[in-house]
Amino acid sequence: MSNRLTARRFSRRRLLIGLGALLATGAATFGYGRYGEPDWTQIDEITLPTPNLPEQLAGTRFAQISDIHLGAYFTAEQLLAAIERVNQLDVEWLMLTGDFVTTRERNRSLRSASRAQAAAALVEPLRRAQVPLFAAVGNHDLWGGLEVIEQYLREANVTLLRNSAIALQGGLWLAAVDDVWSGRPDLQAALRDIPAGAVNLLMAHEPDYFDTVVAQDAPVAAQFSGHSHGGQVRLPTLLPGPDGLFTYAPVLPEYSERYPIGLRHVQGRHIYTNRGLGTWPVPYRINCPPEITVFTLQPL
Repeated sequence: MSNRLTARRFSRRRLLIGLGALLATGAATFGYGRYGEPDWTQIDEITLPTPNLPEQLAGTRFAQISDIHLGAYFTAEQLLAAIERVNQLDVEWLMLTGDFVTTRERNRSLRSASRAQAAAALVEPLRRAQVPLFAAVGNHDLWGGLEVIEQYLREANVTLLRNSAIALQGGLWLAAVDDVWSGRPDLQAALRDIPAGAVNLLMAHEPDYFDTVVAQDAPVAAQFSGHSHGGQVRLPTLLPGPDGLFTYAPVLPEYSERYPIGLRHVQGRHIYTNRGLGTWPVPYRINCPPEITVFTLQPL
């Protein structure tokens, strides 16, 4: 009888220890995903071998940030810190690939005011940039009305491109299409003014638009996107995925399932999907830290 009671107590103790360990692990994971990784912005360096790159463009460096979502769980102070890091990177310009502000306010009138307040808060950090800024729009920018975003981006000296392009230097052009989800993307219009033989870079908020670029055999050397946040929470896998990572995202937004993260190559073109700075709809990141990307063009 005594042995049975001892065994039961031992089993109960093991169960309680196991449950305690499980709860502690869950709490630690929650704390890390909420208060740790979202603040650990990485700088990722990517080299882009580029066909027909003029000699004078070899070594050209530029940066990308995406999905700021200021006003939800991301602050102006955090954006300023990111811009100050960009200023230290020896790049020639910075791309901003959409989703600038997001509000958690449910009331419609309060949401509009909150959105305007968040958009205004973009100005001071972006003005601190020491390089030219070029932007594309994202779905969140259109969902609440783009006018207020446009107003404050102008005040921040950001050049917003929608189905249009701009000449950068030495035969290098930067284009952007309108948001895929809620806008009217027009690749032909975006590339219309670019002369033959130019090296073309394209911003498109949703990465899966790259399939359209490939299908149209568009003269685009590389597309730069965001939107997915890399999935924010990525679980470990035994085998690498198409992106070469040993993680996968169980939840991805529409138009980001084909190219959710990182660098891919298709038919002589590059697609890069930035993990973003902010978070939405939940403020968690696991195995998917926020990112500033630095690209270097090199001849193929």
